[in-house]
Amino acid sequence: METKKNRKRTVVAVALVACLALAGTMGVMAWYSAQSEITNTFTTGNIQPPTTDPTDPGAKDPLQPGVDPSEGGHKGQMNGNIVEDAWIPNSHIAAGSTVAKNPNVGISPKSDAAYVFVYVDNNLGTGTHFKLNENWKAVEATQYNGVSGEYTGGLFMYVGKGGADATMLAPDTVGGLDVWTGEVFSSVTADADAVIQGNPQMKVSAYMVAKSSANEKLDAKTATDAAKAWVTNDLKKLV
Repeated sequence: METKKNRKRTVVAVALVACLALAGTMGVMAWYSAQSEITNTFTTGNIQPPTTDPTDPGAKDPLQPGVDPSEGGHKGQMNGNIVEDAWIPNSHIAAGSTVAKNPNVGISPKSDAAYVFVYVDNNLGTGTHFKLNENWKAVEATQYNGVSGEYTGGLFMYVGKGGADATMLAPDTVGGLDVWTGEVFSSVTADADAVIQGNPQMKVSAYMVAKSSANEKLDAKTATDAAKAWVTNDLKKLV
């Protein structure tokens, strides 16, 4: 009789050990977890503004965007990559006059190479126009009275010397100097019979397109299409 009791106790003990072992295993599994994550940091490009005057970049004369031109600075003459070192803020324009205004787009030697586009929004009045300079061509722009090279506004692209399509402005990584597209135009002319509107303004906006990586394919057509979309969607202008 005692033997049977011992056997029952043994079976119960074994069962309890098994249950405890299972409970221990279940406890481990209940708390086990694994987590993985990866974070990639992207950049938005490296199109750096110029730091020297386009008329003499080798002299390393610094641009001074916070100083008035009357004191030798460039306040009101630069914004981002655009510099107008001949523009005098609050210049007067009247019928029969020509006013210096010379938007020039530049990049620093630390910049990425980029396609450069400029949109000119002319709200000076009828009979006002400008002559497009070398290195630039019209994409979609309003020609002035059918005169070759004369425009009232629109979208223009940097093509380089003798170019036909948009071309990249490449940084000077060897010499370490700022690089410029050359002036889009040098002055604005108002005809003798021009009608200047109230609060006359001319806004010049720059759009620059660069590769996000060395392996990315970015051609002139893709960049030009992006510039057109920029005008339509971002500037809310239809040329």
